[in-house]
Amino acid sequence: MTNAIQRLLAGLDDVDWAGLSHAYGSAEDVPCRIRALCGADAQARQEALQSLSNSIFHQGSRYEASAHAVPFLARIAVAGPPAAREDTMWLLTRLAVDRHDEYDLTTGINTAGWRAAAAEHSPEKELPWYEEHLAAATDEDQRTMLREIRDWVAAGNSPDARWSALRIYDAVLAELPGLLVLLDDADARIRTRIAYLLAWFPEVAATTLPLLLARTAREDDPVVAATSLVAA
Repeated sequence: MTNAIQRLLAGLDDVDWAGLSHAYGSAEDVPCRIRALCGADAQARQEALQSLSNSIFHQGSRYEASAHAVPFLARIAVAGPPAAREDTMWLLTRLAVDRHDEYDLTTGINTAGWRAAAAEHSPEKELPWYEEHLAAATDEDQRTMLREIRDWVAAGNSPDARWSALRIYDAVLAELPGLLVLLDDADARIRTRIAYLLAWFPEVAATTLPLLLARTAREDDPVVAATSLVAA
């Protein structure tokens, strides 16, 4: 691995991936998949992308490892090998909003409603329910199941999909300041991807709306211009 890629992925091995989970259990395979995205082998890159799509975003579900992967994916999108950047942007977008059933193209995304719904199912609010039902359960198998979920919730997790999806949405939101440079990227496909991604973050519209309109005004590529305009 080149020094440039090592610098790009600095800190990747500092994450306790084995202690995190994804769709198939331990997330210990995630760092090697992220590194493979930056490799020269095209087939290995596609396999890594498919593996990450299946593990940290499995049929629309997000996991502990998903949020930890986001900063490294954002770095690859900005400064990674050209062959990896567009696919990485696609994965970031899916992690942030894909399969969230409360948005559509014409009205955008209701983040306030999403946050309110997620707050109703926060770990703090879910934990008493599991404590109560665990105390009342008499079947040992049921008690074992409830105890495992109770412990998981007590560790700061929620079984509600809206809550877990919002954690990843916010992880991508935190990376947006660094991703804005992509609006001026030399690759039109990258400009299209970032314009589309920005459409789903109305909470930062004060920053992104002028940038999208400026991109539309000076854009020569019709796909980028149309995507920027629709996003705005």
